[in-house]
Amino acid sequence: MNYKPTIFFLLSTLLIVNCCQGQQNKNGTAMPTPKVLVKFNSLYPKATAVFWHEKRLPDSVQRVDFDCNCQEGIGHLVITFDTTGGILEKDILVSVKYLPGNILNYIENNYPNGFKYGDIDKINDNSGGISYQVTLLQTNPDGDILSGGWTYILKFKASGEYISVEKRE
Repeated sequence: MNYKPTIFFLLSTLLIVNCCQGQQNKNGTAMPTPKVLVKFNSLYPKATAVFWHEKRLPDSVQRVDFDCNCQEGIGHLVITFDTTGGILEKDILVSVKYLPGNILNYIENNYPNGFKYGDIDKINDNSGGISYQVTLLQTNPDGDILSGGWTYILKFKASGEYISVEKRE
């Protein structure tokens, strides 16, 4: 008796059921749509530490955090895709040296002491717009970051023009 068709059917069924349960990949993160995955893999074939965020209904977007050795930043990116693989937003972790002078001047004039830089993100939206988000962390007199201290999240236009601040304690 030929068991190959039966074995093939059982293995195919197991594979489909396994893929459909929770839509998670081997890292335990949410699986993107096939179009998004193809686009991501074509842009960042050497990405590491990839984490796909769960899609929230009725959202039609998929976010991914990953590390890469690429020229876009200092190694960590967050990209938001639409379901067809189009990039809606790209957050690129950058260092202080990549901030426009106007932003550095604003921070030095308005936050002169008692902070260290946290994450600095260059945000590119799908219309070509660029903005920056700078996190400042409160320090003690010795320059160490205070546990439970304040955090300021400053937002700027590409020109360096101040947009807003959010203070977290």
